Amino acid sequence: MKVIIIGNAGTGKSTLARQLAAQTGWPLLALDRLWHAMDYSHAAELKLLQAQRQFMNAQSDWIIDGNYSRTLAPRLREADLVIWCQTSRLLASIRVIRRSLRFRIHPETRPDMPPMFREHFNWDYWIFLKLIWQYPQRVSQSVVPLLRQMRSDQQLVVVHSQSEKRQLLHRIVRMS
Repeated sequence: MKVIIIGNAGTGKSTLARQLAAQTGWPLLALDRLWHAMDYSHAAELKLLQAQRQFMNAQSDWIIDGNYSRTLAPRLREADLVIWCQTSRLLASIRVIRRSLRFRIHPETRPDMPPMFREHFNWDYWIFLKLIWQYPQRVSQSVVPLLRQMRSDQQLVVVHSQSEKRQLLHRIVRMS
């Protein structure tokens, strides 16, 4: 099965992806780990797209965790299942701030990030929090149109809570 997990920052995408990979044995590509090891340039975006393609072509089952809407279309074309993690903007923001503080003290809490990644509570961080708040507007313009083009053999599952994630995880593991 080919699974992509999308959603706003702070919705639990990476945690769900790691749990799914651990329970199914399917390889996992954490896009944050790649992206945050790059220089955020257009060339880096092309490298991310190439790495994503290579990963998808290298195995029959896979999980890809991350948004990056400019590289979503190829993932979406190949996916059997799209999991969209959703939560309120307020809860997502709180989770991101909490995760950032925890990561500063214990970097191992975010294994999906490259080893050299450091979060700084600077202007860029505030811009990031603003992007979290603006996610519903941005996703309606970039992601929703792509999701409307899904084929009938593809499945979109929206999860809002930890219990819904657990139920979905159990269902997928039973099917694998």
